[in-house]
Amino acid sequence: MLRLKLLDKEEICALYETHMRRDFPSSELKSLSAILNMRDRGMYDVIGGYRGECFTAYALMYCPGDGRSVLLDYLAVVPEDRGQGVGTMFLEQIKAYYAQDVEVMLIECERPKTAPDEAGARNRIRFYTRAGAQLTPVRIWLFDVEYSILVLPCREETAGRDWAQVMLSLYRGMLPPELYEKNVRLIRG
Repeated sequence: MLRLKLLDKEEICALYETHMRRDFPSSELKSLSAILNMRDRGMYDVIGGYRGECFTAYALMYCPGDGRSVLLDYLAVVPEDRGQGVGTMFLEQIKAYYAQDVEVMLIECERPKTAPDEAGARNRIRFYTRAGAQLTPVRIWLFDVEYSILVLPCREETAGRDWAQVMLSLYRGMLPPELYEKNVRLIRG
């Protein structure tokens, strides 16, 4: 079991420089100022996972406050703890943490057919589906990257929802209008 902790501004800055720049391609990385701005507005949680006092995993969550969903924006395990079940345990704890407030966790995964690392993209989707997430038919073009959308139920059945509209609504709330219009597209078919 990991200890979850909401990170403060100083810890977020250190996380961004030390871990996030290493763990995510620059094309997928939000600016530190955008992360801090959303956090300061109460729309974004940055969660650290600790084994004792050792930092082992982190997740950044967009929380629109609609009582229905959260968006898993980033999730990573420190390199030395990968492949040991830490990510699975951490994701399960995050799901439990949000279950009292939301129905589902939405997850973006780079679409394997368009990803620079097709095998890595397939592995990420497998990781989330093994954890109980359901792959939806929704695909989103976001800042020049094509994503498949997965839904991880936190407390109830997810059938019958219009996940495309849910995702578009989340992005509208997260991004300034000019960035949304320029960088978000629903892919049909």
